[in-house]
Amino acid sequence: MFACIFLLTAAISAYHAWRRGELLDRQTSVKSIKAVNWKDFEYLVSEAYRRQGYSVQENTFDGADGGVDLVLNKDGNRILVQCKNWRSRKVGVSTIRELFGVVTAESANEGIVVCSGYFTSEAMEFAKDKPITLVDGAALSQLIGDVQKSPQIKTSMKDSACPVCRSPMVMRTARRGKNAGNGFWGCSRFPKCRGTRSI
Repeated sequence: MFACIFLLTAAISAYHAWRRGELLDRQTSVKSIKAVNWKDFEYLVSEAYRRQGYSVQENTFDGADGGVDLVLNKDGNRILVQCKNWRSRKVGVSTIRELFGVVTAESANEGIVVCSGYFTSEAMEFAKDKPITLVDGAALSQLIGDVQKSPQIKTSMKDSACPVCRSPMVMRTARRGKNAGNGFWGCSRFPKCRGTRSI
């Protein structure tokens, strides 16, 4: 009887792991990421970090989650993750403040807010000097593409809008510094806006 229960539990666990892997590997764009439901969005983010070598603990409780959906552990670092699959509005500063409060209270090393869309300028400004990383839809699609078994993600110029002002990006080449000679996406409003994205 115990052996049957053990085998059933192992089979269910293996199925969930396979399903999450399939969910990640079939993503093709920011648009496909936005199309998944909120729970699958959390699974998608969870699998992406798991493939980066993190040990991932998911919040399995219904209701309030204290601002945390995932807990990542790697190299002795504990990172709290909040997932926001908001398609129609930007993630504001209140979400960032909430997670920062939890990171501080839990003595975690870092907090990450992942969304399928964009962050407000106030949210980005608040996170600047804090142990908080903001991952928007375009950055998430790049993260997923990097860990897919067979890369399917195709990031468009629209997906790669400036993370600061949302203006179109243009291809530029770094002229100095450690990345001299390498290409990157730079805001079309430069020098008024200095937003960049890596290629």
